[in-house]
Amino acid sequence: HELRSPLHGIMGLSSSMAEGATTPAQKRHLTMIKGCAARLLDLVTNIMEMAKSDKIDSGAEAICKRHVNMMDIVDEVVSMTQSAVDKNGHSLLGSEVSLENDMPTGELPAVVGDPYKITQLLYNLVTNAAKFTSSGTIRISAREDYEKGMLEIDVADTGKGISQEAIARIFDP
Repeated sequence: HELRSPLHGIMGLSSSMAEGATTPAQKRHLTMIKGCAARLLDLVTNIMEMAKSDKIDSGAEAICKRHVNMMDIVDEVVSMTQSAVDKNGHSLLGSEVSLENDMPTGELPAVVGDPYKITQLLYNLVTNAAKFTSSGTIRISAREDYEKGMLEIDVADTGKGISQEAIARIFDP
């Protein structure tokens, strides 16, 4: 309760402030605050539920599955990354780095999944690219693979890349 109440307050206040925002940028930033607080509230709620039901010991994890609009998630991740700062308060994106939303303009198929986990995954990929790209471009794009019935999201950057040794073990537990 002590963790959830402030998050509800942040969500309510940012929502009401967004309604009275005088510029589109203010409204977008306040909406992002509400979205971040909602994801944090979801995380806190999941942790509390897992602790109650002893799921932590069994390794089970609750996953929310619903239709997800990837265009909205990419827009949110781009906005969050453009506003993100490191622990010293410096912009995460270097002044010589361009973050490009290269998503197709047409309709993309809805993805079924946990919108909070998808957002977190994409945000982690983009901010990781930002940390290792001192100049150039970070590009987020998507394409539908009709044969596999999948939507592929790509995060490509002009950073220094991953060493061959790291690539060999990147997906090892």
